[in-house]
Amino acid sequence: MGGGTRMRTVGLGVGTGVLSGVVGLLPWIVTGMRLPLQNLWATPTVDPADMPVALLPFSQYSVGLIGAMLLVGGAVAGLAVRLLGERRGLPGRLATVLAATGLLVVQLVALVQTAVVTGAGLRTDRSIGTGAAISAAQVYLVALMAGTLLAIALAVVLLVVLARTAPGVAVVAVAVGALAAGTWVDAFLVSPVGFADGSVSAVLSVTRWVPAVLVGLGIARTGLTSVGRVIGSVLALAVLWSGSAAVTAVTAALGTRVYLPYPLELASFGAEVFRSALGPAGTGIGSALVALVIGGAGALVWRWWRARRGRVAR
Repeated sequence: MGGGTRMRTVGLGVGTGVLSGVVGLLPWIVTGMRLPLQNLWATPTVDPADMPVALLPFSQYSVGLIGAMLLVGGAVAGLAVRLLGERRGLPGRLATVLAATGLLVVQLVALVQTAVVTGAGLRTDRSIGTGAAISAAQVYLVALMAGTLLAIALAVVLLVVLARTAPGVAVVAVAVGALAAGTWVDAFLVSPVGFADGSVSAVLSVTRWVPAVLVGLGIARTGLTSVGRVIGSVLALAVLWSGSAAVTAVTAALGTRVYLPYPLELASFGAEVFRSALGPAGTGIGSALVALVIGGAGALVWRWWRARRGRVAR
């Protein structure tokens, strides 16, 4: 590999990761990136315009969105690396490392900047009642930082799995990315701490099927031509079903402020919501069925199209 080719490869790989990270943050970027109003803010503030600019929406009400944006960044980067390897012959292992580096730069910078801005504005004179020399604001900030770091690590894992693994494994990662994409799409319609009006709710009733459609397309593209791919597709449907319920449970639990000071009660409430969302009344089973229909029909169409193209080529 010559010097010019090496530089182009490095630029393409890192650029893919950086651009993917920015794409993941788009729902927050388009809002103007003002930090959500904080319950523990040192200065009483009621106007969102008075809050500082932050690269992530640090708030207990925005935990799902933060995770979704970071995971979408990883999913986009992984799919881009896989596509570049197929179409342009980009070395898979090198491209994956370079893209992961670019993605980490964007996401870690966003985390550090947000943590600094949030920490500077929170008050620290409120004990959490444990007898320790620590305030509720400090616990809140550390918890958000730890959760965000975990999401960043999962985004990198998602990138690697989508970029480097066999189709039967990659389709499971597609299901994880699809769940994040559902929240990512909804964030363009509803602000991180806002509520949907009637017209927006109608649109949200349609966008709720985005994860199912994406998983169905992933299954169709992967195909059901081997045992490994069939098993992977079944696991993807299971991830979609249980993941939809988990997203509902986490969002409901963290959005219920009364339980936040009581971890055991919070976990119990979240578990109850999860069990309910898994059942027939939840969205998970419906999403899995829609994905199954799209995936099965799409796999048949894909197989027919490839066979027809092969006949034409001969």
